[in-house]
Amino acid sequence: MATIEQTDTQTVTIPADVAEQFADTWCGRLTDDVGPILNCDEVEALAALLRALGAEQAADEWIDTHAQGDEPGDDHFQGPVPAEVSFDCDAARWRP
Repeated sequence: MATIEQTDTQTVTIPADVAEQFADTWCGRLTDDVGPILNCDEVEALAALLRALGAEQAADEWIDTHAQGDEPGDDHFQGPVPAEVSFDCDAARWRP
């Protein structure tokens, strides 16, 4: 069983096979098709759910695929840094 802790101290229990099926279903081609068109809040919510289910790699794939559709100034933008933009580094990603 996968257990998700909610901020209001309630716990939701999901059968492990359901959690695994969800993570498997929400990966691959769907990630490539949908990731770039999600907004930052949507992809963060999906990634958080996947991480809570133990699917770290799937969560990272969603964030990385989503980032391909981000523009400078968006939370997950990973493209080249325009010369006129100053930025702060956050690990391997930059933020204007």
